[in-house]
Amino acid sequence: MVGSTMGTLPKDRHNDRPGATHSEHDDSFSRRAMLAGTVAATAAAAVAPISGSAYAAGPDVNSPQDMMAFLLLSEALTGVDKQLLAPEFDPKTNNPGIDPINIKNDYFRWINAKDSTTSFATLLKFVNDNPKSSQSDIIAFVNASNDDIKFLARSIVLLWYLGSWYEPKDLQKQATAAKPDRISSVVVSPKAYTQGMVWQIAGAHPMGYSNLQFGYWSRSPRDPNDQKPLLPTPKSP
Repeated sequence: MVGSTMGTLPKDRHNDRPGATHSEHDDSFSRRAMLAGTVAATAAAAVAPISGSAYAAGPDVNSPQDMMAFLLLSEALTGVDKQLLAPEFDPKTNNPGIDPINIKNDYFRWINAKDSTTSFATLLKFVNDNPKSSQSDIIAFVNASNDDIKFLARSIVLLWYLGSWYEPKDLQKQATAAKPDRISSVVVSPKAYTQGMVWQIAGAHPMGYSNLQFGYWSRSPRDPNDQKPLLPTPKSP
């Protein structure tokens, strides 16, 4: 169980938000395999200055195009289908949709506010400029990018899985440290605490929260590989 203090959305450069602080956290989790693939030779050329472009003012959480790019990026980085990241996603129209929890908006704002470089904008620009890119193309682009982008990508993975923010610079220091050390992190919001993908994957829930029926602890957990329906199929009269 990973523990840290609760935070609020930080002050966004483009969407005014209240601030947040860090706290001590256990050792980091990193999807290193994500960054260990073959580097595409042409991807390096795509990492170019974006001043003067549509992203000069920064990514916009209210832009369906930017949100769709964020979901495609997140899907490639986490290995989790975008339909799970955004339950109201419409595959027919590629509309990210608005679900009751809408955690994707919280994450988008947080990343955008915390990114002191143009890394987030660069990632979204690549996805927007290459709408037919496969997940492997996106990973190859990340691999061919500078360290700011690579470690921001790791922070995005951790955010989706744990609901906690790890500063990219801290992850970079940990990766090159001779001896592993503790890394500060912050749970970005109460919603993020309950929505970490790690809980869904493990079939569990965080301490102090459960959306399961009272008394669920008396029953054996359901095997996620079990294809049998929860309820019997009704018989025709």
